Amino acid sequence: QFLSSIKDVRINRKSMKLIIIFTLIVAPTWASDQISSNFTHVREGKSTNNGNLEAIIRGTFIDKKKLPGVPNGKGQRCIQKIVQVQETEYDRGMSCQHTFKKKCHVTYVTDYVSAPERKCETTFKKNCHITFKPMPFNAQVKKCYTPQNHKCEGEPEGDEICKNVYESHCETKYKNYDLEQDEPLCEKKEELRCKNETVKLLHLPEDNEEGGIEPFAIKEVCEKWPIQSCTVEKKNVTKVHPKTECKKIPRKVCTQSNCKVVTGPEVCHEQTQTHIQNIPQEDCDLEPEENCRVESALVPKLIPKNNCVKIPKEVCVPVKTNPRQISKPVLKEWCYNPKDFGKIDEDDEQEQVD
Repeated sequence: QFLSSIKDVRINRKSMKLIIIFTLIVAPTWASDQISSNFTHVREGKSTNNGNLEAIIRGTFIDKKKLPGVPNGKGQRCIQKIVQVQETEYDRGMSCQHTFKKKCHVTYVTDYVSAPERKCETTFKKNCHITFKPMPFNAQVKKCYTPQNHKCEGEPEGDEICKNVYESHCETKYKNYDLEQDEPLCEKKEELRCKNETVKLLHLPEDNEEGGIEPFAIKEVCEKWPIQSCTVEKKNVTKVHPKTECKKIPRKVCTQSNCKVVTGPEVCHEQTQTHIQNIPQEDCDLEPEENCRVESALVPKLIPKNNCVKIPKEVCVPVKTNPRQISKPVLKEWCYNPKDFGKIDEDDEQEQVD
């Protein structure tokens, strides 16, 4: 009834301040019937205590030093009040349900598949580089030539006649070769050879009852025969191969008319010559070569597969049952600022001036 009275009253801003202070501070000290009767007069437009609500409130605060409430250290005064509040109370519990949850995970199964595989083998190739290095060596050479001699009939006389003749000059070189050849290795042995011979036994009488066979005996006769046993062995031998080169060398020969040129006997002599021979030198290295081929092989492969299991699960939710209304005391603390009273008086004075 008190709150409805406030809603029906149309007041200005200054009156609203007074109503709030009056409601929070003064109203609890009044009797409920007095508050109700005063606001009833205000709602009906009647004069109460000099004819307005402000007069009622101003008349109530006689001494500002005796304002109700306890200071809270913040410039305010607070009043504690116990209020009965209606609340709904429930019986609280838990409601649980058992379910099964399907949980899956991925596992891998090993399988084997055929796949081409490259297999390689390493071989080595001999790569050689041959160079020739000139080396001096001494060789024995046989040189022969056929001289052209003068043969005259008597004393040389007459005009001198010249002509070209050719002398044969031959040069024989000996070249050595190292060869591996088979050579027989023989030795003489004596072999014992035996044969059987029949010898008549003359000192024994003949057996006429058995057909007249003369008695005999078999005797082994042996002889020693000379034989030659040979085996073949390989030996390194040096062979000398002569190489002869001949050439005709022209020579101018002058003789008298009664003489002629005849070829004389061959004249030879040994001579040591220094020759330059290119000796081969071989420089080799090994180069690796990779030979590859494709073969089929079994290769392991992982195949994903889902594996699912059912896992029991308990789902619980809180529940409220048996609702009921209960009255519960609540301690409320109302605080106000005492300076608000000074502001009200100042507003009154300002209004009177206006």
